[in-house]
Amino acid sequence: MQPMTGTSTARERRGQSADRSTGGTTEPLVTAIVTTYNRPEHLVSAVESVRAQTYGHVELVVVDDHSETPASEVLADTQLDSLAAHRIVRHAENRGVNAARNTGIDAASGEYVAFLDDDDRWHPEKLTRQVRTVERHADAGVVYTGIERVGPDGTQTEVPPAVDGDMTKALLCENVVGSMSVAMVRTELAQSVPLDERFPCWADLEWYINLSRETEFVRVPEPLVVYDCDSAERLSRDFEKTHAGYELFLEEFDSLASGYGPLFRRKMRGWAAFRAGKSAFHDGRYDRARELLGSAVRSYPFEPAFTTYLLASLGDRRTHRLASAVAGLAT
Repeated sequence: MQPMTGTSTARERRGQSADRSTGGTTEPLVTAIVTTYNRPEHLVSAVESVRAQTYGHVELVVVDDHSETPASEVLADTQLDSLAAHRIVRHAENRGVNAARNTGIDAASGEYVAFLDDDDRWHPEKLTRQVRTVERHADAGVVYTGIERVGPDGTQTEVPPAVDGDMTKALLCENVVGSMSVAMVRTELAQSVPLDERFPCWADLEWYINLSRETEFVRVPEPLVVYDCDSAERLSRDFEKTHAGYELFLEEFDSLASGYGPLFRRKMRGWAAFRAGKSAFHDGRYDRARELLGSAVRSYPFEPAFTTYLLASLGDRRTHRLASAVAGLAT
């Protein structure tokens, strides 16, 4: 695998790829963007899941966010000749996952971009199902799937709920789409609405909200991504980053939520505080959890989950363990 070279732009490469055919039929090229940083043991399996796709017209772009062991070395023995194209783009310094995703979008030649975190994996039929689905919906710019969460207690399947009506309104309260690894987006749309690189976490939700203001979303109600809940250094486990994302989220979307009325604004703020408080709870930061979960209940006292977590946080680890056993509080 070689770094990206040459002077052609991504737009020019997309124009060239539009005329290629695979198996006698013209298929849109999909660029699989794998972002990686210091997880060589996961990177190979992620890339192998791209190579194993049943969809026949896939370009691979690996964005190495300045890993200690360069991705080019990690993937030196990985055979990728079956792909339509493949390249590595390496950052000269560590810039964060959102910058890496934007770099991947800029480097993409395909009509669509599909994202894969380096410690996730795709089921072989994922891109086939997504392309077939989005091609039937001319107004849709985003197509997403369900997920399998693999943890110490086994595998949990999560299929995203059907959203009837305003996707923006739904996303302001909950991430009803999922992680970046479930999403495929039209490339020109992704380029026109870049990820906000200020966000240390919650960037997927921030991006989905902004995309939903520009396009329709369509779902594939099947679990086609494998998410390793035990993987080291998951951003969701770093509470300080979560809290920074929480504050940025309120700053960016408070006025948008206000447009739906004062009660909905309180609901949005309650859900944001709940997500941050739940992160603190599972991180053992019970003082911060009580503060944030209390804010969630005060903002929007009509959601039972807010009160359940708040009560569980009052007794620190003892009620944490008890509530987890009795109520199955999800991480």
